[in-house]
Amino acid sequence: MFIAEYEAVVGDVASTAALCTALVLLSVILFFRDVRSVVSVGLCVAAGVALTFGVTWIAIGYLNTQTAFLGSIVVGNGINYGLIYLARVKQLRRAGEPLLTACEDGARTTAMATLLASAATSVSFGVLALAGNRGFRHFGFIGGIGMLLCWAATFALAPALLSVFEKIRPVAPVPAAAGRSTSLAAIDWLFARPRAILAGFAAVTLAASALFLLRLPHSMERNLDNLSNELRGVEELRRDHARAQTSLGKSIAGSVALLDSRDDAERFCQAIRTRMQHAPASRLIDGCETISSVVPRDQEAKLSLLREVRAELSDRVLAHVDPKLRERLVSIRQDLEAQRPVSADEAPATLLDRFRERDGNVGRLAVITARPDAKLELGPNLQAFTDAGRGVPVGVKKVDATGESVIFADLLRNIEKEGPRTTLLSFAGVCGIVLFLLRDAGMGARVLGSLAAGVLLMGGMAAAANLKVNFLNVIAYPITFGIAVDYGANIAVRVRERGGRVLESLAEVGPAVILCSWTTIIGYGSLLLSLNRAMRSFGWYAILGEATTLLTAMVMLPAMLLLARRRASLKA
Repeated sequence: MFIAEYEAVVGDVASTAALCTALVLLSVILFFRDVRSVVSVGLCVAAGVALTFGVTWIAIGYLNTQTAFLGSIVVGNGINYGLIYLARVKQLRRAGEPLLTACEDGARTTAMATLLASAATSVSFGVLALAGNRGFRHFGFIGGIGMLLCWAATFALAPALLSVFEKIRPVAPVPAAAGRSTSLAAIDWLFARPRAILAGFAAVTLAASALFLLRLPHSMERNLDNLSNELRGVEELRRDHARAQTSLGKSIAGSVALLDSRDDAERFCQAIRTRMQHAPASRLIDGCETISSVVPRDQEAKLSLLREVRAELSDRVLAHVDPKLRERLVSIRQDLEAQRPVSADEAPATLLDRFRERDGNVGRLAVITARPDAKLELGPNLQAFTDAGRGVPVGVKKVDATGESVIFADLLRNIEKEGPRTTLLSFAGVCGIVLFLLRDAGMGARVLGSLAAGVLLMGGMAAAANLKVNFLNVIAYPITFGIAVDYGANIAVRVRERGGRVLESLAEVGPAVILCSWTTIIGYGSLLLSLNRAMRSFGWYAILGEATTLLTAMVMLPAMLLLARRRASLKA
């Protein structure tokens, strides 16, 4: 089952990455309707992604099931910086500016906002590098450097690529038609009553927060079956799995401990049997076995007892036995005479392999087997089972059993410990980056306020949809803080660049911000095609976060900026 699930995840990686790249490029083509812009942004993000995984190969050397899909996520988010920059360049070109001036002015206008977004996203990923879970640490490292490298690649390559294309085939700037645009008129109408907008968001955010807190005690996914793969032919695999257990007459789920000697392995199992006399181990553990279940200990002493039994079945004794019973006793006497010491070399490999180490040694392993009705797919049962194999006294030492069940149990505990901490650290890091780079406490507070509201809305919607937290999607919260601050930061910086003209700035940068969010959603959306349920839940969580934080950045934040501008005007 585990091999089949691993192969399914590996198969998902290539297909989702290809689909994500194709959809992102198609979206960029439809937005810009300009081949040179698409090629430029595509080459920039390709360079950033290549550098990211090149550094990953040098620093880590491999991907795991938690980081395998980061290619899609880095593409979906790393392309945002190029989209914002190229959108600004095209606006300036439509205003009649030559390419060089447009590239320079576009960089001055967008570099700070995109650097802020890149740094904040990198921090939110980087916080995961502090987690105890190695998969989280790798996820944080790869995502963190990926965002910074994509930003650097964008501003290092995009102006040069545009210049090369301009020399190959010059394009004269086409000024936009004069007059007030329809989009700006629609924005004026939407933000006619900013106080009402903020009141509405406050009410909805409070309701979402209350629902999130109400469901929080039951938000953890504790049924591991809901995190497994939906494999083609899975029912056949499950039947084979059940048939294997039936043929052995016991469960094949359990854990294993490596001891210093065969005697220590026996002492370990004796301690486990002592624990089996009390709940909850009594209802979860079927037994503990060593190589002695295949090759008995103290064979000479046992053979001596068998010889004594054989001696009792003498011819004189058998002569006085009923003839029918005598035939049976003669057969038993012959079996007893045939008994001799058995070595490990003579034992069937099918019985001995579970006690064999990679180097060929046998005898030092102790195997704890779960009861067939233990239901280790349920988190509480799994944790109780693994706890029964921890800290087992063997002489002066304490020994822990290990195995797949122990790993999953530790992952569940890790979520409860690391999830809240990494989320808070991520938000704190994003706050620090925003306030440091904006150098405006009021503007920074509004950007962070809209971000926090969006994340609370995400939590409330996830609770309403009964979308539970698991060992994979728990990172959606810290990552959303870093990625979603991109949208509010670009709007806020553009408003400042435009001298406080909120609606005009929103009309300029809003379409590019929406495209950025859309490409990110594509990156997460590719996860919905995964066979792995945990991976799909991560995709749903992240998409919810994109939708809610985009909404607060595009509607709630401008409303706050409008009210702040009005108050400043009244004071003046």
